[in-house]
Amino acid sequence: MSARLYVGNLPYSCTDDDVRELFKTVNIEPTSVRVIMDRGTGLSKGFGFVELETHELAVMSRNKLTGASIGNRNLVIDLAKPNPTGRK
Repeated sequence: MSARLYVGNLPYSCTDDDVRELFKTVNIEPTSVRVIMDRGTGLSKGFGFVELETHELAVMSRNKLTGASIGNRNLVIDLAKPNPTGRK
């Protein structure tokens, strides 16, 4: 069963590939990465979601990446809450 992580405090210039590379630094390959983008500016809204194969892998990723940063910004990484709308 897959699990999702919330990744917050991302720089506005951050892309999906930047987040994917961060996870690769700790030898974890996400199933999917989605940085939420502002439609008007095309820049990151400062957060995104990473999907991993299992809940255990998500917890391990969160623990390994606690204190990680991208672009001098300390990231907030936690298990994502279920989306009440059902959208991904």
